Amino acid sequence: MAAAARPGPGAEDLALLEKLLGLPKGNKYGVQGERKVPVLQTNNGPGLTGLMTIAAHLVKQAKKDQLLGSTAEEKAVVQQWLEYRVTRVDGRSSKDDTRIILKDLNIHLEDKVYLAGNIFTLADILMYYGLHHVMVDLTVQEKEEYLNVSRWFNHIQHYPDVGEIYSRLLDHRPVIQGEIRYFVKEFEEKRGLRELRVLENLKNTIFETNEHVLPKCEQAMHDNLNEAFKRLQAANSMIDRLQERECEERKLQADKLMAREEKRIAHWEEFMKEQENKRAEVDDEHRKAMERLKEQYSEMEKELAKYVSF
Repeated sequence: MAAAARPGPGAEDLALLEKLLGLPKGNKYGVQGERKVPVLQTNNGPGLTGLMTIAAHLVKQAKKDQLLGSTAEEKAVVQQWLEYRVTRVDGRSSKDDTRIILKDLNIHLEDKVYLAGNIFTLADILMYYGLHHVMVDLTVQEKEEYLNVSRWFNHIQHYPDVGEIYSRLLDHRPVIQGEIRYFVKEFEEKRGLRELRVLENLKNTIFETNEHVLPKCEQAMHDNLNEAFKRLQAANSMIDRLQERECEERKLQADKLMAREEKRIAHWEEFMKEQENKRAEVDDEHRKAMERLKEQYSEMEKELAKYVSF
């Protein structure tokens, strides 16, 4: 969707309107200010400023007041859309602004043939001029999205003299297309020369690479590989020494552990023998104590038996 505002909108639209109304040439249009507001220089008084003011003046000069609306309501609607053209259409600066304008128009034209209802007015002419560059650049999908606007635009475009005058005076597409074809042909010729130069440079680069760069790269790669191989061998030797040292340390630790285990077993066996001997001594002492106790009880029974016989 085109969104770029036309430079100095208004002045050229007034020239188109002047021709459409059948007015004789002679009016001089200029612009003033940063917004390039159109100005009409007149010989019969002070100059007129602003698109709406000058357009209404031209319509009255051509005695076609019906373009400003017949009833008070129609005049108000025409005035409303002329202000919309100046404030919104000419002031748009982005794609979003253009979408909002097309959406507003699409809703308004849903049940209307023209902007003011069923009559063709100045609002339709100036809105057509203001949106022409937008509408011709819409894609098929966008035209379907804004179907009411597309219908209205096509209708105004085929209104007597409106589209024809615009195309004849401002539509430079045939000239542009011819220039495009010329520049395309020139570009293709230059592109062919550029491609030949690129191919020649590429050929030289390939030759230089094969003759000089590749041998140097191969030699450097060979040297680097040899250096890397030597470093790998040194690393492998170091790893072997570390592994041997680790095995020796593990064996030493295992021997120490085995010696401690054997010593512990020997101590345990000695401890168990000592405990067995002590247990035997205790049992022997216990046996002897029991025998002495039995003898003592036997003596006591004998003594007791003596007393019982009395």
